[in-house]
Amino acid sequence: MCELWLGTLLEEFPSLEDIVTAARAQGYDLSGLSREAIVSMIKESSKPTPPSIGEQLGIVR
Repeated sequence: MCELWLGTLLEEFPSLEDIVTAARAQGYDLSGLSREAIVSMIKESSKPTPPSIGEQLGIVR
């Protein structure tokens, strides 16, 4: 198992498909994800998050 850091901006990858596409563009292939893991990530990514204090103050994009 390894980790891949792709983005630095909040909401840079709004969907799981966007993350997979970006990873593949960098030469990585994601495999071994169970259906349950994929469904869990999709559910989690669909929950909107309130703006952080940094976003509210305009110091974080």
